[in-house]
Amino acid sequence: MAKSYRGLRKQYDNLPEAVRTYLGHLDGLLDGSDRYEIALAYIFMKLEEGHHRALKCGLVRLHKCNSAKVDEALQEQHFVRKSFKTIFKNVIGKPIQKAAADKLVSAEAVRDKQIHGKTVTSSDLRQAISDALFYIEAMGNQIDQRTGKNPFGDLRGLAGKTKLLDATTSYWILRGVGLYTKNDKEDP
Repeated sequence: MAKSYRGLRKQYDNLPEAVRTYLGHLDGLLDGSDRYEIALAYIFMKLEEGHHRALKCGLVRLHKCNSAKVDEALQEQHFVRKSFKTIFKNVIGKPIQKAAADKLVSAEAVRDKQIHGKTVTSSDLRQAISDALFYIEAMGNQIDQRTGKNPFGDLRGLAGKTKLLDATTSYWILRGVGLYTKNDKEDP
């Protein structure tokens, strides 16, 4: 629990360097409670980007899907909370770890209140940021253990020397895990 600025700062500083680099501007946004609203919005923007990157790690590393086809599918997909969890499990083979998922639910509750104009305290915001950081670290570790890449870090070399599937085969795998199911523009 982030009971103070120092606790939140320590949690952030203890993240792996690659994750801190990925989170970029968050470092400066943690310098004062007057920036927590912006920090929470920013961390959720990076978290959502990380969700796409997590799926890409799984689709390229585990399923050998064509990277360009994966990018196309993820760009067209609009995830809601439930659909992301389903597709995540389909791609990674396991659900998001419960402790991490619970922290995300807690952080989302504060973010939702904030976005809808409800009153949130500095303490609420600090805790939501802390919960989101916990989620990012836990999910990053889960994906890294499964694929060898942390979606909240550097993805250079994601495909490595692996021969990826062609676009048509990749399209059908992507459909099978739950992507390309709405607004299909064309066949493979």
